[in-house]
Amino acid sequence: MRTRLRTPVSALAAGALCLMAAACGSGGSAEANGGQVTSAAAKAVIADAEAAYAKYTRPQPAASVPALPSPAPRGKRLAIVTCSIPVCVTLSRGAEEAASRLGWTVTTLQSNSTPQGFVSVMDQVAADPPDALAYIPTVPDSSIRPQLAKLQAAGTKITEVAPLGDPLKQKGPVQAVVFGQSDAALTGTLMGQAVVADADGPAKSVFVWDPSFVASWGPIKNAYQKVLKGAGRQAGVLDVSNANIGKTVQGQIVSYLQAHPDTKYVALAVVDYNTGLDAALRAAGLAGKVKILSRAADASSLKAIQAGTQWASVGLELAAGGYRAVDQLIRMMMGVPLGDRADAPGWQQIYIKGNVPQTGTKPEPPDYAATYHTAWHVG
Repeated sequence: MRTRLRTPVSALAAGALCLMAAACGSGGSAEANGGQVTSAAAKAVIADAEAAYAKYTRPQPAASVPALPSPAPRGKRLAIVTCSIPVCVTLSRGAEEAASRLGWTVTTLQSNSTPQGFVSVMDQVAADPPDALAYIPTVPDSSIRPQLAKLQAAGTKITEVAPLGDPLKQKGPVQAVVFGQSDAALTGTLMGQAVVADADGPAKSVFVWDPSFVASWGPIKNAYQKVLKGAGRQAGVLDVSNANIGKTVQGQIVSYLQAHPDTKYVALAVVDYNTGLDAALRAAGLAGKVKILSRAADASSLKAIQAGTQWASVGLELAAGGYRAVDQLIRMMMGVPLGDRADAPGWQQIYIKGNVPQTGTKPEPPDYAATYHTAWHVG
C-alpha cells in the first residue's frame, strides 16, 4: 500500500463510472497498474479505498447512545431466536447480558438453521408471546407471517437481526433491525477497499459466501464486487454452504485457489469460514501465498492476524449488536421514537497486524456496555 493518501472521492459515485477511459470516451489519461489499465475513474476508487483503509484501521470509537427520558422498564420477558454458528451465539449472549442487567427474564431458542427448525422455534415463541423478541431469521419473513402477526397482536415488540430482505419498507410487526442492508453494504465496501488499498490497485480476489443468504449477504457481496470492479478488476465468487463450515468449506477454498493460482486475496463473508482453513492451506502448499480477509472478527481471527496466518478482518459489534437490539426494544416499549436507530450501520473496524489489540481482547466497540447502561439509567 502507498504511504501517501490522496483526496478521498465517493467510491459509490466513482464505482458507477466506467473503468476504461477509452471505452468512456472521456479523454482521461490511463496508466498501467498490475497489468491493468487504470482510468481516472479507477484512480479515484483506489484513492478512496486508501483513505477508507487509513481511517478504519485506526481505533474506531463507539457510537453515542441517546439517553432515555426515564429509566428503562424492568421485569420484562425477552425471547431470543438465534442460530448455531459462533457469530450468532456471540450476538445472542450480548442481548442476554443486556436484558439480564435490566432484570428481564430471557429465553434463548436456537434453531438448527433449517427452514423447518426455524419455523418450529417461531411457533414456540408465538404460542406464548413475550414482551419483546429479537430473532435471526433462517427464512424470509413471508414464511413466518402468521407467527409474526400473532406476536404483533399480542403487543410483542420485535427487532430482526440480519434480516433476509428489508422488513422496514412495509409497515409490519418488525419495527427495527440490526445488521440491516445499510450495515451490510458498509462491510462489503470496507472489505473491498481493504483489498484495493493493500494491493494499491486492481487485485485478483475471490469472495466466499453462502448464496442461500443472498437476502442478507447480497449487499456485502455486491458492495465488495463494486469496489473491486471500480478499481479495475472483477472479483471472483465461490459459493459454499454454511452447513459445511469446518467440514468441506476449507477444501472448497483450496480447490478454488488451485484452479485459480493467480488469486491473491480471499474474502470470507463470515469469519467462521476460517475453521480448518489455515491447516488446509498449509497442507496444499498455499500458506503465505494468499491473503485471508474475514468478516465479523473474533478472538481466534485476531490471534491468527497476530500470528500472520490471516491478513485482516472487519470487526463488527457482535455482543454490542445484542445490546443494540435490546436498546431498540426498550425504546419501542417506552414509545421513544427510534429515528435512524431503527436501521443504522453499526460500529466497524478493520483489524490488521499493526492494530490488533492484546490477545483475549474482544473485537467490540470500546466500553459499549457502560455506554448503554448510562443511556438506560442503570447503575
